[in-house]
Amino acid sequence: MNTYPDDDRTERIRQARQVLAGSELRLPREPMSARAHEGPISIEQRNYLIALGVLLLLAIVIYALAGLGIASAVFFILAIGLIAGWLIF
Repeated sequence: MNTYPDDDRTERIRQARQVLAGSELRLPREPMSARAHEGPISIEQRNYLIALGVLLLLAIVIYALAGLGIASAVFFILAIGLIAGWLIF
Protein backbone atom coordinates (compact mmCIF):
# COMPACT_ATOMS: atom_id res chain seq x y z
CA MET A 1 0.00 0.00 0.00
CA ASN A 2 1.05 3.54 -0.66
CA THR A 3 1.41 5.63 2.49
CA TYR A 4 2.19 8.85 0.61
CA PRO A 5 -0.98 10.75 1.68
CA ASP A 6 -0.42 9.75 5.31
CA ASP A 7 3.24 10.83 5.18
CA ASP A 8 2.28 14.11 3.54
CA ARG A 9 -0.40 14.72 6.15
CA THR A 10 2.01 13.92 8.97
CA GLU A 11 4.59 16.35 7.56
CA ARG A 12 2.00 19.14 7.27
CA ILE A 13 0.88 18.56 10.86
CA ARG A 14 4.50 18.66 12.03
CA GLN A 15 5.10 21.95 10.22
CA ALA A 16 1.90 23.43 11.65
CA ARG A 17 2.99 22.61 15.19
CA GLN A 18 6.52 23.94 14.79
CA VAL A 19 7.33 26.88 17.04
CA LEU A 20 9.24 29.68 15.37
CA ALA A 21 12.16 31.33 17.10
CA GLY A 22 12.32 35.10 17.33
CA SER A 23 15.03 35.34 14.69
CA GLU A 24 12.83 33.43 12.21
CA LEU A 25 9.93 35.89 12.39
CA ARG A 26 9.70 38.48 9.63
CA LEU A 27 8.32 41.92 10.44
CA PRO A 28 6.23 43.76 7.85
CA ARG A 29 8.04 46.45 5.86
CA GLU A 30 5.53 49.08 6.84
CA PRO A 31 4.53 49.11 10.53
CA MET A 32 1.07 50.50 9.84
CA SER A 33 0.25 47.75 7.33
CA ALA A 34 0.10 45.14 10.07
CA ARG A 35 -2.70 47.07 11.78
CA ALA A 36 -4.46 48.26 8.64
CA HIS A 37 -7.62 46.26 9.24
CA GLU A 38 -7.81 46.35 13.04
CA GLY A 39 -9.52 49.69 13.57
CA PRO A 40 -12.97 50.87 12.55
CA ILE A 41 -11.50 52.98 9.72
CA SER A 42 -8.72 52.27 7.27
CA ILE A 43 -5.51 54.27 6.91
CA GLU A 44 -6.80 55.99 3.77
CA GLN A 45 -9.98 57.06 5.56
CA ARG A 46 -7.96 58.36 8.50
CA ASN A 47 -5.75 60.42 6.19
CA TYR A 48 -8.86 61.73 4.41
CA LEU A 49 -10.39 62.82 7.72
CA ILE A 50 -7.16 64.53 8.75
CA ALA A 51 -7.08 66.43 5.44
CA LEU A 52 -10.70 67.55 5.93
CA GLY A 53 -9.90 68.66 9.47
CA VAL A 54 -6.97 70.73 8.23
CA LEU A 55 -9.22 72.32 5.60
CA LEU A 56 -11.80 73.14 8.26
CA LEU A 57 -9.22 74.73 10.56
CA LEU A 58 -7.75 76.71 7.65
CA ALA A 59 -11.20 77.96 6.66
CA ILE A 60 -11.99 79.03 10.23
CA VAL A 61 -8.69 80.89 10.59
CA ILE A 62 -9.17 82.65 7.24
CA TYR A 63 -12.73 83.54 8.21
CA ALA A 64 -11.54 85.05 11.51
CA LEU A 65 -8.75 87.04 9.85
CA ALA A 66 -10.16 88.11 6.48
CA GLY A 67 -13.89 87.47 6.54
CA LEU A 68 -16.31 85.17 4.80
CA GLY A 69 -15.57 86.38 1.27
CA ILE A 70 -12.13 84.78 1.08
CA ALA A 71 -12.90 81.87 3.42
CA SER A 72 -15.86 80.83 1.26
CA ALA A 73 -13.44 79.39 -1.32
CA VAL A 74 -11.92 77.10 1.32
CA PHE A 75 -15.38 76.21 2.65
CA PHE A 76 -16.39 75.31 -0.93
CA ILE A 77 -13.37 72.98 -1.27
CA LEU A 78 -14.27 71.47 2.10
CA ALA A 79 -17.85 70.89 0.91
CA ILE A 80 -16.62 69.22 -2.27
CA GLY A 81 -14.35 67.00 -0.15
CA LEU A 82 -17.23 66.01 2.12
CA ILE A 83 -19.45 65.13 -0.83
CA ALA A 84 -16.62 63.15 -2.45
CA GLY A 85 -16.09 61.25 0.79
CA TRP A 86 -19.78 60.46 1.02
CA LEU A 87 -19.76 59.12 -2.54
CA ILE A 88 -16.47 57.20 -2.29
CA PHE A 89 -16.56 55.76 1.21
